[in-house]
Amino acid sequence: MVKQSGLLTGNASDFLKIGVGAAARGDLETLKAVLHLRPAWRSRIGSHGRTMLWEAAYRGRLNVVSYLLDTYDDIDIEARGCHYTPLLVEISPVCAAILKKRTDVVTRLEAAGAKRDVVTQTYLGVFDDVEQMTREDPSLIAREIVQHDPHFDGTLLHYAVAGAHPPIVKLLIERGADVTRYSNHLLDFSLNRNSFAMVEMLLDAGMDVTERTLLKGDIADTAIVTLLQRYGAKIEIDASENGWPSLVYVCRGDRGGNPHAVRELIAQGANVNITNYKGQTALHCAAKAGFVEPVRILLDHGAHVNAQDRDGDTPLHTALKSSIKDQTRLQQVIDLLLQNGADIEMRNRLGRTPSQVKRRKSAVSVRTN
Repeated sequence: MVKQSGLLTGNASDFLKIGVGAAARGDLETLKAVLHLRPAWRSRIGSHGRTMLWEAAYRGRLNVVSYLLDTYDDIDIEARGCHYTPLLVEISPVCAAILKKRTDVVTRLEAAGAKRDVVTQTYLGVFDDVEQMTREDPSLIAREIVQHDPHFDGTLLHYAVAGAHPPIVKLLIERGADVTRYSNHLLDFSLNRNSFAMVEMLLDAGMDVTERTLLKGDIADTAIVTLLQRYGAKIEIDASENGWPSLVYVCRGDRGGNPHAVRELIAQGANVNITNYKGQTALHCAAKAGFVEPVRILLDHGAHVNAQDRDGDTPLHTALKSSIKDQTRLQQVIDLLLQNGADIEMRNRLGRTPSQVKRRKSAVSVRTN
């Protein structure tokens, strides 16, 4: 039995961390307790449109989906949401469930009336349905699909690119989709999906790439780099977008730690000790993420092992503060830093050494022999 007293902290993050978090885990007992205290949360919208129903559908939590649909008759079954990094655009609960192959959840949602509309079919790449729907109603192609991200509203073309479906991209362009107006996000999405075919189609259809400087680290395929440059794109090795130079950016924890990308950028002349807006180098980021091979590559190419960021933390500080689950990888990173001269006595701006900032529950250690 979940105790209701003390369940919520009163912080703004309670909805996503506790309410939506319970839906994501399939923790029905906690979810019920939360909704007893905050009944309006059944339809509350969190970041990027995420609701309890959406999160449960995305995670395949049939028990939560069924409870919400059986208990409340005012839940918007079509309300779109997303986790931005993998999805890029907001999709409906049934689209999320289909995408993640949650067959039992799909069946339950469709039994409750969820529809596979043109947005869903575009994102999932169901060409025949998209062809028929846009032929019967051509206005669908230009119609904007409202996103909770204040920076843009998507069109079907955004969904086709985000879903990585070149045949549907080609179809929509042939039927008059406006490319130039949406150049920035279409460029970002097509580069994110690393699709030469989509980038080429969009460029041929008027995507403007001349108004901004691109980070080389954002572009995995050298053929795409050449293509973009042919259309006038400015691509710089050490350019910084939103405070993140290419080499530092590719070493972030959410970028996967691709050793090839790190080697390529260094081979093309990237400054191995360039910093982001927090004063962190690529080595800080790779160490925090537990990326063993990128750390090794950076050290081999002259990364300053005791570089300090804005808070005075060295890569060893950041590794010891890391919350990643793979403690074995993290220990390998720490050992590499120590083998390459990391100073265990260096203090940050709060006067703390690396050992003094280590997370309490962490199993890693500073082994100097």
